[in-house]
Amino acid sequence: MKHHKPVRKIPTNRRSSRGYYAFRGQESIPHESTVERDFVMLMEFDGKVDKIVSQPIELSYVDLNGRRQRYTPDYLVYFKNSASKPLLVEVKERVEIQKDFKKLKPKFAAGIKAATENGWIFKIADDTRIRGLFLDNVRKLRNFSARSVTPETRALLLEWMSATAMPVSLKDFLTKFTANRNEYLGLFNKVLLLALQHDIELDLTKPLSEKTMILKVNAHD
Repeated sequence: MKHHKPVRKIPTNRRSSRGYYAFRGQESIPHESTVERDFVMLMEFDGKVDKIVSQPIELSYVDLNGRRQRYTPDYLVYFKNSASKPLLVEVKERVEIQKDFKKLKPKFAAGIKAATENGWIFKIADDTRIRGLFLDNVRKLRNFSARSVTPETRALLLEWMSATAMPVSLKDFLTKFTANRNEYLGLFNKVLLLALQHDIELDLTKPLSEKTMILKVNAHD
């Protein structure tokens, strides 16, 4: 699949929330706000997402005063499944949308038109949809991104889980294999790393803890 490339570079400023997010350790994705950064973080965790492009297309629209303006949507999200249409996404704070909706409406209309013409879907992602318990849990899982698990330990844990009736809590699963607290904590951390790597699926709709349920083991080598 041919991907769009950024049409605009985001300037950085030490005093602002602009910056770059290391997307899956392979590509730096620019963001202009903390809510954009959080959106990219969710896309990184979403195993269905293949690639995300910042500032992918420049559009033209007529504002409320009849003046022609330029508009660059924030992101274009591609999925691993080619049957899933890419998402052209505008990320905004909900209060800003509510306050300036009349002003923003022509921009959004241009985004919808461009998405339709390109076979995409236009989506407005506000902070109330991006932020919440799920994002909090993803942040906690990301704390384990710098850790490692040996191929042997990974294979053993996945083998154990595959032989265990699901769903099962992290605590119930691990206490079957060790009564040593230090070993338990070590394995607990490794299981969370497996979740970050999408080797397993956890129930992230509730606070991440020992009570968190392991839902399933994903296909693995």
